[in-house]
Amino acid sequence: MNKRFLISIFTLSLMIIGLASCVNDNVTGGKPLPKGTEFDFGTTVDANLSRTYYDPADVANPNATYWKIFWNYQDPLDQVYIYSPQAMTGRQQAAYTVNGVKDQYSATATKNSEIGIQLSDANTYNFYGMYPAQNVKANSGSGCSLSATMPIFQTASTTEIMNSETNVGNLETTADMNSALMIAKEADFMPSTQNNAKVNLQFEPFASMLNVTVNGVEKSNFNYKVLITSIIIEADAPIAGDFTYNYETKDITFGENASKFIQIDTKFKDAAGHQIGVPMGPDSKLNVRAFMIPNPNVKSLKVKVVTSAAQTLTKTLNMTNFKKSQIHFAKLPKINASNLQFDYKIWLSQLDPNIYLSEISMPGSALTFSYKLSKDYQKTQTLDLTKQFENGIRVFQFHVNTVNQTSTYDGGSTSVGIALPDGTPMEKDGGGYWTIEDAINALNSEMKGLHKDEFCVVAISDWIAKPVTTAKMTTLYNRLKAVLNKAGEKGLVATNVNPNTTIADVKGKVIFKVQLNGSYTDAWPQLAGSDLWMNIFKEDANTNVFYSPMPFGELPDENAGGLNASKLTGTMNFIYSEVADPVETKWDRNPLTLPYNYNAVYKDGVKNCATAVLAAYAKNYSSNEHKNFSMTYLGGQGIEYNNNGTKYYLPSQIAQDLNTIWLNYIRANTQNTTDMLRTKPWGWVMLNRVGTAPTTSWCIEAVIRHNADPVFKHQRRSEKVRHSGDTQGTTNGGSIF
Repeated sequence: MNKRFLISIFTLSLMIIGLASCVNDNVTGGKPLPKGTEFDFGTTVDANLSRTYYDPADVANPNATYWKIFWNYQDPLDQVYIYSPQAMTGRQQAAYTVNGVKDQYSATATKNSEIGIQLSDANTYNFYGMYPAQNVKANSGSGCSLSATMPIFQTASTTEIMNSETNVGNLETTADMNSALMIAKEADFMPSTQNNAKVNLQFEPFASMLNVTVNGVEKSNFNYKVLITSIIIEADAPIAGDFTYNYETKDITFGENASKFIQIDTKFKDAAGHQIGVPMGPDSKLNVRAFMIPNPNVKSLKVKVVTSAAQTLTKTLNMTNFKKSQIHFAKLPKINASNLQFDYKIWLSQLDPNIYLSEISMPGSALTFSYKLSKDYQKTQTLDLTKQFENGIRVFQFHVNTVNQTSTYDGGSTSVGIALPDGTPMEKDGGGYWTIEDAINALNSEMKGLHKDEFCVVAISDWIAKPVTTAKMTTLYNRLKAVLNKAGEKGLVATNVNPNTTIADVKGKVIFKVQLNGSYTDAWPQLAGSDLWMNIFKEDANTNVFYSPMPFGELPDENAGGLNASKLTGTMNFIYSEVADPVETKWDRNPLTLPYNYNAVYKDGVKNCATAVLAAYAKNYSSNEHKNFSMTYLGGQGIEYNNNGTKYYLPSQIAQDLNTIWLNYIRANTQNTTDMLRTKPWGWVMLNRVGTAPTTSWCIEAVIRHNADPVFKHQRRSEKVRHSGDTQGTTNGGSIF
């Protein structure tokens, strides 16, 4: 291994921690104790603020071969989980709180519930312990094993105040002790009147640690603003998530939610309480620590440093002898800010969670699920949902209709199917239809993993194949509400979205928006009270900028919405254009041409809308209202039209044409610090052929980078204001050294 970047592995022989203070573990003298007597242990720690901590003197010593660990002595205290397979049935496992004393290794422990672990008729007992108790799955003790979770998302903390205009010096952050897993084992303990069933459990580190030092920016390009927002550890085998540990064989078995990556948040507070990345200069250093499951199958690690602009510096480490209780040191080279690699996967999680939703520029995919189709001219997308997420997409748009198919999701005889722009339902291979249930399950999987600190938007357009009737629309809206209610029970759906909603309020959630058909207002009441945005669609919106109120959870006024900005009268509003079929055929009626020919052309106004929506949004944007949103639609299906074997206006060509118009407009209007487009958000930009069309990738990168433009200052909500959504916002801090 290259010792320039990975210092030799040291055994983390953390000083052993004792629970209770008895001298003998196995006592042959004395009389047996009666069945039902409770064992006496000691110690435990909670999980919110300070916990078990490292000795600061050891941490500061670069030559230390071990770090001492003490039980936390401040509220909230540490907690441990203890299990004995020989104990009385139903009384074999419990959580205990550790009564720590400052700078002491030993501590007593008290049970958390009314009943602790109790004696059975057995002569001897084995005990298995794990710290922290909150990471252990309750009642998971079985045989010689316990099941627990290593946090995938770990937190670094500091008391230092960040300033985006001033670079840090040597920033030593505090590790997330909630992830510092330790284990204990005591075998063949014989309780008696002499020892009074007092068990001395000796805890030792289980986790391996990666100690990462990020050096500053190269002097040749130190004028580049580099704000480090997270450190990601990627492995070639699982290092976090759910696992089971066998104390006798020392085998580790990974569960369904095992993870090959760990992410450490390094967004810290500035003087205003905003969470920003660590500002790095030529003399800056940032130190963070990640705890990992000591999986012996790990042969390599990638350390990825992520900036606020979603740019990355990556270093690969070749690992040997990857075992528990080890500390691995990784020093990264100076940051060449002009040579950082752009990363589409995790850009949204790098933003301050207190940013208002209306401030965020977000790339989206037009007709998201069309990759399931067989005809090329219908495929606006070729990548599945996971790949679209990886390519930066956070807004997903599709049409829905009703299909005659029993829904297991909500118990109805009519399902909500995903439709083509002409209303045709999307069929699955082997029969049946692709439904919104399938889409929701796929989205739920994404939001529970890498993107748990992000959010996404689903923009639904209703479509009923002609002839359209009020009865058909009523059925569609009724079933759609039932489906969304079911998704809400799973905890996926964002609630209470309002102008003051921030990223923190909706992290891990999906915000649903339904475009109501303005010609069938009698059907609208079916969606009343639903947890979604509702805006109005009218025919004249096809090739025009349309202005519509977009209330959340309530119906808009039937007469609201139109082609004039004066229609922006709601608590929240939507400025948009959506043309699912942007191309049409026109006949060549030249009488000298036989037979008559036809040409595929863009509908009138489509190309103008590629920039008109963006200009309209910028004009109506208000940094202190947070109530207006927009969608620029640069996608849609093409026409399968052959002329001498050549196909015209396929989705890729639509992307090439409309993206180029939009990109040229952006470039021309973001040349200096006073340009209107540079100082305001760009809304949702919907695109064809995510991940395969070069112009689409350029658009996505432009949209994402705009969120990190130093000239554009995202508006943020003060942390003194209560979060408006159904989830609590995140805060930095957690443990002390």
